[in-house]
Amino acid sequence: MHRNEHSVEIAADPAEIFPWLAASERRCEWMGALAESEPLTEGPPEVGSRFRDVFEDLGQRVELEAEIVELEPPHAMKVHLVSRVFEATSSQRLEELDGGRTRLTAVIETEYKQRAARLAAPVVNRHTQRRLEQDLARLKELVESP
Repeated sequence: MHRNEHSVEIAADPAEIFPWLAASERRCEWMGALAESEPLTEGPPEVGSRFRDVFEDLGQRVELEAEIVELEPPHAMKVHLVSRVFEATSSQRLEELDGGRTRLTAVIETEYKQRAARLAAPVVNRHTQRRLEQDLARLKELVESP
């Protein structure tokens, strides 16, 4: 199991940040490699909601299906991701801080299914960490902008 984790403090309440995590169109704005996100179930995000995501990064295109497995708006969400190459769990937790600030912690735990992917995992994991840090910095910028 490979793990990536990063936290960022955002000058906003969890209720202002949470929609950026849950809505497909919002995630496309701050997740740099997310090229497409399509809900596969109708209605607002809830446990059991599914969506199809397409990531394009480093010349690779990865299509996956995701399902929300835990949801505690506006404080936590966990999504199970499945592609032909890997399975992962992505968790976001929002912790209220003093002064109207929130600490957002994102954790991605990935298990690679294919031998070639397992061999490349150390390199991929380092890239995933950099991408996670960049994405959370972009989210902070978007949420805090007027």
